[in-house]
Amino acid sequence: MGEEVELTISSHPRWMRLVRQVVHEFAVEAGFGSRDAHAVTLAVGEAIGNVIKHAYQGRTDQKFSLACSANGVGLEVRIADHGEAFDPISRTSLPPDELRPGGRGLFLMRAIMDEMEYERDGDMNVVRMRKFRNTPARQDS
Repeated sequence: MGEEVELTISSHPRWMRLVRQVVHEFAVEAGFGSRDAHAVTLAVGEAIGNVIKHAYQGRTDQKFSLACSANGVGLEVRIADHGEAFDPISRTSLPPDELRPGGRGLFLMRAIMDEMEYERDGDMNVVRMRKFRNTPARQDS
């Protein structure tokens, strides 16, 4: 049986630091080194930024849930919100050398995490991201 942490958080950006601390600590406890824990934290931060910016269109009075679970091979982060449908998986991400602002969060998420899934479950967006311990954060991302 694996470990699990679940939080319900306000969509206000001031809580991002707390979310990052929880995710980082969870990744370390799940057996990831500091570098990979930082990378997972970065990917989750980008995903939550997308929830606030796109699903909730900047509204700070909404809530989303974050669940982290670990098993023998890695961890999964599940983010669920009741905002507008927003599928980050099907979006095109900009390469890091593209000069216009924005759009690199998806590139980072895809480069860091091993698996990403999106589903619309009723009125809820659900994103699942997985990172396995035997796949270090990529040096070229």
